[in-house]
Amino acid sequence: MNEDKIGFPARLNRYIASCGVTSRRKADELIESGRVTVDGLPETSMGRVLSGDERVCVDGRDITPTRHVYIVMNKPRGILSAAADLRGVTVVDLLPGHYRKLGVYPAGRLDKESEGLIILTNDGSFTYEIVHPSAGVNKTYCVTLRQDLDQEGVDTWMGGIVVEERLLRPLEITPLDGLPGKRFNVVLGDGYKREIRLMALALGNRVHSLTRTAIGNLYLKKLPSGAFNEYNYAEIKRMIHDGGEI
Repeated sequence: MNEDKIGFPARLNRYIASCGVTSRRKADELIESGRVTVDGLPETSMGRVLSGDERVCVDGRDITPTRHVYIVMNKPRGILSAAADLRGVTVVDLLPGHYRKLGVYPAGRLDKESEGLIILTNDGSFTYEIVHPSAGVNKTYCVTLRQDLDQEGVDTWMGGIVVEERLLRPLEITPLDGLPGKRFNVVLGDGYKREIRLMALALGNRVHSLTRTAIGNLYLKKLPSGAFNEYNYAEIKRMIHDGGEI
C-alpha cells in the first residue's frame, strides 16, 4: 500500500498492510494462521479480494486504513529502536504523542548503541519496501573500530564471515583514513541483527562507534541528533531511490 487511501477492489493482505497492522508478507502469515476474519468468518485464502464493504478483523479487533506517516529521524545513541519497551526510552518516545496514536514504529533495526538514520512509519507495505533485501535498498554506515584493520583484514571482511551459522558479507567497504585504519564506510544489503558488530568480533576487533549515514540514496547531513522530519509517501520514496539529504 503506497497511498494514504486504499483503492478497491484490493487483496486482503494489501488491505491489512494499509491499516498499519504489519507488512504484506506478515499479513499472509496472519491470514494463513486463521487470525483474520472477514464479515465475522475466518478467512484463510491468500487470494481473497475485498470490495470495500467488508468488516475485517485481526485477532478479533476491527481494522481500518489509517493516515500513513513517514518520519526520518537521526536516532541518538542509547535509544531503543522499538515502538515501546520497558527497558528504556524508544524512538517513538521521542515523538509528539499524536504519532503514537497513529501506530508508528521503526522500519528496520538500529541497535541501542548505534545512531543515525532511521525511518518510522505506520505503513506495513512501505516497511517491506525498504527493509526486505529483495527491495534492494542498501544501508550505509560509518564505522569506527577499536583497533586498526589492515588490507588483509579488509579482504577477509569483504570475502564474508560466517557468524551464528550464517554467511555475512558487506556489499562495500571503503577506508576513510587509509590502511591500516579504524574508520570505514560499510554498505549492507540485508539487515541481520547487529551484523557489523558481529563481523567485527569475528575479525578479532570491536566497534567503537557506528552511525547509519544513508538509507538507499537518502543521506544524513544536517539533521541534529534526536531531531526528525515528516514526509509524504512520494517525498520519502523519491529521496530513497533518486537521492536526498536531510
